[in-house]
Amino acid sequence: MCTLLAVALAAPAAPYSKRQGQNFQTFTGALGGISATPVTDSGNPDRKFQVKGDTFVNIGAALQRSCDQQFNACANKANGGDKTLSVSACSDQKSK
Repeated sequence: MCTLLAVALAAPAAPYSKRQGQNFQTFTGALGGISATPVTDSGNPDRKFQVKGDTFVNIGAALQRSCDQQFNACANKANGGDKTLSVSACSDQKSK
């Protein structure tokens, strides 16, 4: 549940301990072979979570960014001519 999980986990980051290299993104759906962007510990105590160089105060915002990036990559691939994908299918995946 890429989007719902992000909203559910939008609480403050305090319960997450520093786990170097761990991916906090647990969504495994990958239409077109496109996985959700990893969410990792940034090493910054004020903005604990990182997605592709962008940092976030809470896990919910980081997970949402990860899901948005996955959706955009999927939609771009669908719009680029990949007949095995559709933007609608990408959208459906994002809502899971």
